[in-house]
Amino acid sequence: MSKRITRTTCIGLDDFSRGIVRIDNTTCFVPNLLPGEEADIETIFRYGKLESARVIKRYITSKDRIDPPCPYYPKCGGCQIMHLSYPKQLEYKRQKVQDLLHKFAGLDLEVLPTIGLEHPTRFRNKVQKPIRYNPKKKEVEAGFYQTETHSLISIKDCLMESELSNRITNVLLSLFKKYRYPAYDEDKETGLIRHILIKTNRDQSQALVTLVVTNEMLKGRLEFAKELIHKVKEVQGVVLNINPRKTNVILGEQDIRIYGHARISDTIFDQTFLISTQSFYQTNSHQIEVLYGKAIEFAVLRKTDSVLDAYCGTGTIGLSCAPHCKNVIGVEIVKDAVHDAITNAKINKITNARFLKGDCTEYMLSTKEHFDVIIMDPPRRGSTKEFISAVKEIKPRTVIYVSCDPVTLARDLNLFKDTYDIVKVQPVDMFPNTLHVETVVQLIRK
Repeated sequence: MSKRITRTTCIGLDDFSRGIVRIDNTTCFVPNLLPGEEADIETIFRYGKLESARVIKRYITSKDRIDPPCPYYPKCGGCQIMHLSYPKQLEYKRQKVQDLLHKFAGLDLEVLPTIGLEHPTRFRNKVQKPIRYNPKKKEVEAGFYQTETHSLISIKDCLMESELSNRITNVLLSLFKKYRYPAYDEDKETGLIRHILIKTNRDQSQALVTLVVTNEMLKGRLEFAKELIHKVKEVQGVVLNINPRKTNVILGEQDIRIYGHARISDTIFDQTFLISTQSFYQTNSHQIEVLYGKAIEFAVLRKTDSVLDAYCGTGTIGLSCAPHCKNVIGVEIVKDAVHDAITNAKINKITNARFLKGDCTEYMLSTKEHFDVIIMDPPRRGSTKEFISAVKEIKPRTVIYVSCDPVTLARDLNLFKDTYDIVKVQPVDMFPNTLHVETVVQLIRK
């Protein structure tokens, strides 16, 4: 192992927001270093390969560096770029999408400026926090994991979640103590409470609380739920989610309503949508209409259009499109999500949308329906070659790709580009102060 310190200047940021420097013809990636900053960098090489690099002393500070408003930053792994001014965060995300499209798809496009928030804090409508027992303080704590570890950082007030969500967390912790509910110990595989999941609506009038537990044997659970709702009036219901497995997956498959309602509601474009423990719903309420609005704008919908909402989830995008087109068909593999989508259509009295359970690729290969527009919003892992080939077989006029990962987006656009022109690329900042960026892409058939 060899260790040395070199004074050098940062020339850029990589995809993970690390500063890029060149030392002895080697490219090094250094956390907490911004372009233009000059610093002493300690590098450790093992067997001739770079193992780590870190800032020892900074001599020149970037004008874009700010003091993070969160006292837990950067130990907490929830945010990664809070030390970068918000306008520069937006530019960084735009450039990140543009660079990845060039790198993985060979596309030289001018990506549109990232659409941000007026206030880049207190935006999350969903938080899930691990619960641990602190033997030193002899109390149960909630928080987030330290960067690249499973060490819990106890957090009293996260600036990314709502004040309501923080208030609920602190009441829950006091009730865990009162009712003597033990925290789960992942090493010993003992205890009951693994995570808390809190969902809120946009105007903070409703909240749904889910306790992720190893089993349903919580003594006094009805009284617990009633007391929580008494203390926090916005809580509409309390649900148990049973997850007995040794796994990093947070939610188990079984939900049990303890008390109150199992769903809350929110609005998108004056439509009402139900939100349950398991249902997918965009995490930033303030940006949902911005994101979906761009998808609808890029689709250039006509009253004669048939629209396929692929990976439709609970139907939020498809139902938002329904007033602007002839009909919408949503296809989703998850049974509960399809049920929620059908319910959402009924609640909003939308009669030109229907939802089917099934694999969307298989559906496209077997259907006789013609679609003018396909809207796809796949999970983080992106789409598949088979799905994209099926889209090409149907030959829609327009494809709208809503992506939550620019790497898989670039990979998939590379498969589309022989048949479709990639016309517009619009990043939307759904997760300020983090590396994540949502992107809406307009593809027009050649």
